[in-house]
Amino acid sequence: MRQTDKERIPLHGYRRSWEKDGFFLVPELMDTAELAEAMQELAGLYPSGAEYAASRRDSRADPLPSRPGGSQGKRRLFMQNPEQFAGQIDFPWTGQALNRLTVHPRITEVAADLLDTHDLRIYQAQLWAKYTGAADYEQPLHLDYSSHTLLVPKKKSRPRQVEMFLYLTDVEEGCAPTRLVSRNLTRDMSPVPYHVWRGTHPELYKAEVSFPGRAGSLLVYAPDIWHRAVDMTEPEGARIWMNLSYRAAGTDWLGLQSFQRIAMLPAWQRFVAGSTPRELELFGFPPPGHDAYDEDVLEGLSRRYPGLDIEPWRAALNS
Repeated sequence: MRQTDKERIPLHGYRRSWEKDGFFLVPELMDTAELAEAMQELAGLYPSGAEYAASRRDSRADPLPSRPGGSQGKRRLFMQNPEQFAGQIDFPWTGQALNRLTVHPRITEVAADLLDTHDLRIYQAQLWAKYTGAADYEQPLHLDYSSHTLLVPKKKSRPRQVEMFLYLTDVEEGCAPTRLVSRNLTRDMSPVPYHVWRGTHPELYKAEVSFPGRAGSLLVYAPDIWHRAVDMTEPEGARIWMNLSYRAAGTDWLGLQSFQRIAMLPAWQRFVAGSTPRELELFGFPPPGHDAYDEDVLEGLSRRYPGLDIEPWRAALNS
């Protein structure tokens, strides 16, 4: 979805950081009013920091929601503390305001501008909550390619994918903002193995930077950026954000989540029914006019997704 000039993000101001360092923060890409409905939905999924702390004091039970499969399939590197992933919940979520953030035009425009194409696919959409005392969140510096691609990052050309964190709570220094290392310091490093330890590369750990920010801020980074999670230290702290990753169409070696496997969920069906063809293309729907469609398919879509406006597909079929 293209934006009006009024809505566009002044990315020229961030491109130098993107090209030089490989990351940047857009402060308060969305304001609290825009996030209000999503925040109400979020409160139904996760406790606040104070609520979580009180629950731990009152009970041995962990109030964090668990997703199907728990931490299974996560990188073996982090299996010494798999509980750090307990706060993850995959798209789609029950609340449609949260779901709509995955296709928000300001976010997708950032991805389109950085990847130099509007033909995008979303391949990761997850909520992730962290709480002080819930887990050991410390990680070594690493690259995400081990679970995002069949290949390794390509350094000498424009990236074909971009990763983002949309802050859904204020993220202070004590609430574990991700640490990142400028690619200026790592250009000559091999991406294999995909992690480096403090004992062997202390200079990289000393060069880490972080980006605290208000809710609605967007942290953007490239696939060749070494980064890591750190522990929560804020008393009764809570940090919730949305992991979002986009790729250029036709890059089938990139991916993380399969949306076909969740297509029977009611939350997905409601999301599809409220989406435009352009938004659905992000998830792999062929565009109107594609030979995947005929009258039988359109009839089936109208029954599978009640409320979906199929006229754009029908108009293309009959043109």
